[in-house]
Amino acid sequence: MHKSLWMLMVAVVAAFALAACGGGGGGGGGGASTTIEIASDGENLAYDKKEFTVPTGQTITLTFRNTSTAQQHNIVIVKGGQDVASKVDEEAINAGPPDFLPADRTDIIAATRMLGPGASETITFTAPAPGEYYYICTYPAHFAGGMWGVMKVSP
Repeated sequence: MHKSLWMLMVAVVAAFALAACGGGGGGGGGGASTTIEIASDGENLAYDKKEFTVPTGQTITLTFRNTSTAQQHNIVIVKGGQDVASKVDEEAINAGPPDFLPADRTDIIAATRMLGPGASETITFTAPAPGEYYYICTYPAHFAGGMWGVMKVSP
């Protein structure tokens, strides 16, 4: 193997190892980052992860993949629990296509656009204060049908 290619591979593996460990430092914040991957659960109205935990203040890179072959989905992380999720969902349905997202994003931490079958999108945001925050699909009837989860933010 060519020496420069070998060195590049070592650098890439080291970078992934550091990212998986939260980049060192501990305690949240401090420029660390976390990568999360979430997908829809095939044709079910569900995500493949019902919850995940991130440290407060960290930069979160979240990739959402729509594994459905027929349905549109998105992921919208809201600033609260079920009450806020219900409010955002109602506003999103009233907003309508193409993305079913409310114009007022006050109650939204981060969101992907509405993705067709097989599509994916990556979003980046800073983890908020410690607590539990719902993530939902805002396509009509999907949240009510069970397409939601919880992002837990630790101190």
